[in-house]
Amino acid sequence: MSQIPEDLESVSDEWLLTLVLHDKEMDGEDITHIAHRRVGDGIGQSGEFARVTATTASGLTKNYFLKLRAPLDGMHQVALHYRFYEKEFNFYTELAGQMSARTPQIFYSEFNKENEKIVLLMEFMDGWHSPNQIVGATDRQIRSAIKALAKISAPLWGKTSTIEWLPTYADGYLRETQYDMQACAPIFAERFMNALPIARQDFDRMISGWPLIMDKLCEAPLTFTHDDFRVENLFFSADDSEVAVIDWQLIAAIRPSWDFAYLISTNIQTDMRRANQQDYIDLYLAELAEHGVKYGEADLREDMKWTLLGNASIPVIGGANFDMSNVRSFELFEQIGVRLFETVLDFDAFSVFN
Repeated sequence: MSQIPEDLESVSDEWLLTLVLHDKEMDGEDITHIAHRRVGDGIGQSGEFARVTATTASGLTKNYFLKLRAPLDGMHQVALHYRFYEKEFNFYTELAGQMSARTPQIFYSEFNKENEKIVLLMEFMDGWHSPNQIVGATDRQIRSAIKALAKISAPLWGKTSTIEWLPTYADGYLRETQYDMQACAPIFAERFMNALPIARQDFDRMISGWPLIMDKLCEAPLTFTHDDFRVENLFFSADDSEVAVIDWQLIAAIRPSWDFAYLISTNIQTDMRRANQQDYIDLYLAELAEHGVKYGEADLREDMKWTLLGNASIPVIGGANFDMSNVRSFELFEQIGVRLFETVLDFDAFSVFN
């Protein structure tokens, strides 16, 4: 077991070298130089990230992606409470190899539950690119993402109980989301309510109705859910035809449509979503059918009323815990909230409380 650093400031070249040597391509190579620099500032608060570059005497240069625990204590406590680190570690060590969906190659992974630290050294995805969620993805990128999503949703459709450590909203620590939503709602509302397209009374009704939302999110069939399927957690090939999915910290077993609802609601400009929404629905259902899952549009639309409301936990809890000095994070959570609640209104999701 390695001595996992507290943060990027504590990372040494010697420690990085021990990680890089787990890459079989580096086996027998004389590494003459190793360096790292921070990347991804403002793309998320649930980890601290760096690009690691190793150079060998033979002239080989290779980049890696290093991920450590969340740097901000508030988000770190959220990550511990919801077992973000533990679930991502379990995914890469137990499930990634069983999926046809593309994920980064992992060279070294370690999770120390006692001292609350994690390290992942993975493929850097050189030559791939990740869209800016604030700007919004393109139509081609969304269609490619939907095809990738079907590869995640379908294999364990109705079979998630076979993964003992995969939580549902019936589990204690996820069930406690209702208390986190109650605690975070006033902070989120103070920061973002003026920008949202919904009335404060509907927002408050959603918060008070959270136990019912969680009950509905547990209704069978359940699907394996990435739970944060947004474009900044996706890498696209140069022509946007292929997708690699990263950041598996939030995975859970949830009522169908969660990832699909989050993808089309928060990752593109609302006008583009409205113009292409039916095409996206048709494509997702067709891709699921190709993978052996029969799922009707009426069921999808009904499920989305509940999953769109459930998706609100991401901007509300995240938007109440990020560092307010991070301008990009503020804009990101604002855009997620605005687009999500515009979609909630379009799908008449608040009608479930009538």
